[in-house]
Amino acid sequence: MVRWVRVNSIHPGYIETAMTNYASEATGRTKEELNNAYPLGRMGKTEEVAHAVVFLASDESSFTTGAEFVIDGGATAR
Repeated sequence: MVRWVRVNSIHPGYIETAMTNYASEATGRTKEELNNAYPLGRMGKTEEVAHAVVFLASDESSFTTGAEFVIDGGATAR
Protein backbone atom coordinates (compact mmCIF):
# COMPACT_ATOMS: atom_id res chain seq x y z
CA MET A 1 0.00 0.00 0.00
CA VAL A 2 1.35 3.38 -1.01
CA ARG A 3 0.90 6.21 1.48
CA TRP A 4 1.31 9.79 0.38
CA VAL A 5 2.40 12.63 2.58
CA ARG A 6 0.98 16.01 1.64
CA VAL A 7 3.24 18.96 2.34
CA ASN A 8 1.89 22.51 2.32
CA SER A 9 3.07 25.67 4.03
CA ILE A 10 1.54 28.86 5.36
CA HIS A 11 3.39 32.18 5.05
CA PRO A 12 1.73 34.93 7.05
CA GLY A 13 2.67 38.57 6.91
CA TYR A 14 2.26 40.79 9.96
CA ILE A 15 -0.57 39.35 12.01
CA GLU A 16 -1.96 41.55 14.76
CA THR A 17 -0.71 39.96 17.98
CA ALA A 18 1.20 40.97 21.08
CA MET A 19 4.40 40.42 19.07
CA THR A 20 3.43 43.01 16.45
CA ASN A 21 2.51 45.41 19.24
CA TYR A 22 6.03 44.91 20.60
CA ALA A 23 7.56 45.34 17.13
CA SER A 24 5.66 48.59 16.73
CA GLU A 25 7.03 49.91 20.00
CA ALA A 26 10.56 48.61 19.39
CA THR A 27 10.87 50.13 15.92
CA GLY A 28 9.07 53.34 16.71
CA ARG A 29 6.54 52.70 13.94
CA THR A 30 2.90 53.29 14.74
CA LYS A 31 0.27 50.67 14.07
CA GLU A 32 -1.05 52.96 11.36
CA GLU A 33 2.34 52.89 9.63
CA LEU A 34 2.43 49.09 9.86
CA ASN A 35 -1.13 48.89 8.49
CA ASN A 36 -0.23 51.16 5.57
CA ALA A 37 2.55 48.76 4.55
CA TYR A 38 -0.15 46.41 3.22
CA PRO A 39 -2.24 46.97 0.09
CA LEU A 40 -5.34 45.94 2.05
CA GLY A 41 -4.55 48.68 4.57
CA ARG A 42 -4.35 46.55 7.68
CA MET A 43 -2.48 43.74 9.38
CA GLY A 44 -3.95 40.27 9.33
CA LYS A 45 -6.00 38.69 12.08
CA THR A 46 -5.13 35.43 13.81
CA GLU A 47 -8.48 34.00 12.70
CA GLU A 48 -7.52 34.54 9.06
CA VAL A 49 -4.46 32.33 9.46
CA ALA A 50 -6.45 29.82 11.50
CA HIS A 51 -8.95 29.42 8.66
CA ALA A 52 -6.13 28.36 6.32
CA VAL A 53 -4.82 25.89 8.92
CA VAL A 54 -8.29 24.38 9.36
CA PHE A 55 -8.66 24.07 5.58
CA LEU A 56 -5.32 22.28 5.22
CA ALA A 57 -6.14 19.94 8.11
CA SER A 58 -9.54 19.05 6.64
CA ASP A 59 -10.62 16.59 3.98
CA GLU A 60 -11.52 19.60 1.83
CA SER A 61 -7.82 19.94 0.97
CA SER A 62 -7.32 16.26 0.11
CA PHE A 63 -5.97 17.10 -3.37
CA THR A 64 -3.77 19.99 -2.19
CA THR A 65 -0.05 19.37 -1.90
CA GLY A 66 3.10 21.36 -2.53
CA ALA A 67 1.19 24.61 -2.03
CA GLU A 68 2.38 27.78 -0.37
CA PHE A 69 -0.43 29.78 1.19
CA VAL A 70 0.64 33.41 1.47
CA ILE A 71 -1.56 35.32 3.89
CA ASP A 72 -0.05 38.79 3.82
CA GLY A 73 -2.68 41.26 2.68
CA GLY A 74 -1.06 41.55 -0.74
CA ALA A 75 2.39 42.64 0.45
CA THR A 76 4.27 40.19 -1.78
CA ALA A 77 2.05 41.03 -4.75
CA ARG A 78 3.43 44.56 -4.99
